[in-house]
Formats: sequence, structure tokens, C-alpha cells
Amino acid sequence: MWNVRTCIHLLLILVLAAGCGISKEVYKGDVGRLQKQINTLETSNSSLSTESTQQREKLAALTRLKAACEQELAAMKSQGGQLSTELRGALQRIRQLESVAARQQEVFDSLTRALGSLVRAGKLSVSIVRGQFTVQMSDKILFASGKYGLKAEATGTLLELTRILRSVPGRRYQITGHTDSDGPEDFNWRLSGNRSRAVMDFMIKEGMPPERLSFAGAGEFQPAAANDTPENKAQNRRIEVVLVPDLEALLSPLRRK
Repeated sequence: MWNVRTCIHLLLILVLAAGCGISKEVYKGDVGRLQKQINTLETSNSSLSTESTQQREKLAALTRLKAACEQELAAMKSQGGQLSTELRGALQRIRQLESVAARQQEVFDSLTRALGSLVRAGKLSVSIVRGQFTVQMSDKILFASGKYGLKAEATGTLLELTRILRSVPGRRYQITGHTDSDGPEDFNWRLSGNRSRAVMDFMIKEGMPPERLSFAGAGEFQPAAANDTPENKAQNRRIEVVLVPDLEALLSPLRRK
């Protein structure tokens, strides 16, 4: 899945590959310093948590990288070098990607605030999973054991969730069902898919445009924890509603003009 980190890495390769009209020794020295800065950023990124602060730190890292690039480029120019068209284009794409990351963070922060009352009530949790904004709900809130018909008491939570997600214009969501490892694999596949379909149908009935939703069943094969204790198995029986990334916005800065 493409995300901001993937795009940043591609841009870094492009920046380092670009040439300038300066001496080989000066170029190597400047590129070496820039590479060291990039390595520091990558080391920092690898240790980021999976909470919403991860996205803010990615954005901050991208901003620092842009400043480092601009500083290095200014140093090259001061020594008589001429920036290549390739390098100027790479820096422009970094600026565009920084803008995309900022807009994405605004959406994340807005949804997190809007869902705060449901989180505090223990109805759901919000986190960043693999760079994607994810709402997680326990199966016991929504379904009876082994069933995929929604509980009557689940409707209030799903109504509020639908209202909030619908309020963000143009964004799409995938609803994914997960089970623990108890029972036959084929039963778990069907159960997870039927549960996510039930949630999707409810949201559509309550006003979510159908074109903004999709559903999937992951069965027992994407566990949140090891299936070795009752507590861990309870974590694995869940419904996730994932904000689908805007791939066009992420990919457009990488396309050459």
C-alpha cells in the first residue's frame, strides 16, 4: 500500500540521483552530508509509534528534510554550481508531498476529535495502523458469539460513527472483519466477511453513500495479538473501519511533468 513514507523514500532517491554543475569533490561532500541527514530521519521514522503522533512526526521529518535540501542546494549554488532541472523538480515534489501530508494529518486530527466521546465511552478505539487511520470495534459490542446479526444495542454507536465519517467529504472507507483462531478456518472467513457486510449495510441504510464503502473478511489471518490467551483472542475478534488513502494525491507529486 502506498503511503507518505513510501513516497518520501522515492523522492530521496531522486534527490540523491540528481546532478549539479559543480566539482565532483564538492558534490560528493554535499551529497554525503545530505545522505547523513536522510539516514538520521529514516532511523527516527523506523521507531515511530503507531498512534496518531506518528503522522505528525512524519510531517515534521518531511519539513526538516525539505529545509536540509534547501540548505544544501544553497551551499552548492554559493560555490558556483548550477542546479539541474532534475534536482529542482525533485525539491518541488518534496514541497507538494509535504502539503499532502499536512492535509492528511488535518483529516486524522479532525476525526480523532469527533470520535472522542465514543472512545472515552469505550465503544471504539482509534489508531494509526500501517499509516492508515483506523477505527476498531470489539465484536462483543456489535455481535453475539458466532453470529453476524447486529445487536440492537450496537445501533447507537454505529449511527454516531456513520454520521462522523460521512461528514468528511469525498473520503472512502473499508470495513474489515477479523476473528480469533478458534473454529474452522472456512467458518471464520465467512463469519468475518458477513460481519463486515452487516456493518456496511447498516451504514448505507443510515445515509453513507455506497460508493464510499467496501467490505472484506480477514478471518483469523490478520491478528492484533497472539491467539494464546482469552484476552488476546478478544482483541482479535474485531471490526476495523479504515480510511482509504487518496492514492492520486500521494502519487501525483512523483509523476514527472
